[in-house]
Amino acid sequence: MLKKNIVKIILDVSLAIMFVLLMNPRVFNGLPFHEVTGLVIGVAIFVHIALNYKWVVNTAKKMFDRSLSGKTRFSFLLNILLFISMTGIIVTGILISKVVFPHIAGGENHVLRELHDVFSNATLVLVGVHIALHWHWIMGVWRKIFKTKEGHWRKGVLVAFALVFALFFGSMHWLAVHVKPSEEAFKSKFKHEVAHVGDMPAPPKKFREGEFPHKERHGSSHPLLVIFGHFTFWAVVIVPVYYIEKRMRHRRQVRV
Repeated sequence: MLKKNIVKIILDVSLAIMFVLLMNPRVFNGLPFHEVTGLVIGVAIFVHIALNYKWVVNTAKKMFDRSLSGKTRFSFLLNILLFISMTGIIVTGILISKVVFPHIAGGENHVLRELHDVFSNATLVLVGVHIALHWHWIMGVWRKIFKTKEGHWRKGVLVAFALVFALFFGSMHWLAVHVKPSEEAFKSKFKHEVAHVGDMPAPPKKFREGEFPHKERHGSSHPLLVIFGHFTFWAVVIVPVYYIEKRMRHRRQVRV
């Protein structure tokens, strides 16, 4: 059981880091990293669901059973919303793709882009609530992984985790450096479009200078700052939800 929980923790932390990096499409090499990593997350989500398959099935069967706790029922509904929002991110991301699926005819669709952002922001909040509801389990697993029953640190495990995450960040860096869009393809496409609009008035000054509000609102593209910023946002969500859930749990125990 502990080994399975270790796999879950590593997968979930990796998913969390990759997801927040995708919240800024300019991180690392921009679109190539953004799109390829987005597809990797899509696969990882199905692995995450597979690892929790028994809980999903058992909870679905008991949804209308009075013996099922309110927290479990809420957590199940939250997971459904998370699945819907993440599916929305993946689908809209594929439709507006310029690197992995460049021939799909939705790349310049502004409605799809806005939907992609809406699903992304909704997922960011939902993940924060999800973490808060499972905070006891997360801390319990971390303690079992890193400490012995006597309370001593497991140095070997710490080194193993450090190596795993070094490999993880190394892989992301390799992806950012080696997976690049075809600049010639973008240039030829741009020239083709310009040829059809040559007689149109010049675009506004802000567009000629490359000042795109959509780009600027993402803030710094430094990976560590992006991770720190979004994990701070999660902390703001997690702390109040955790204490609200803790207070409700205490009230239930008093009633019993």
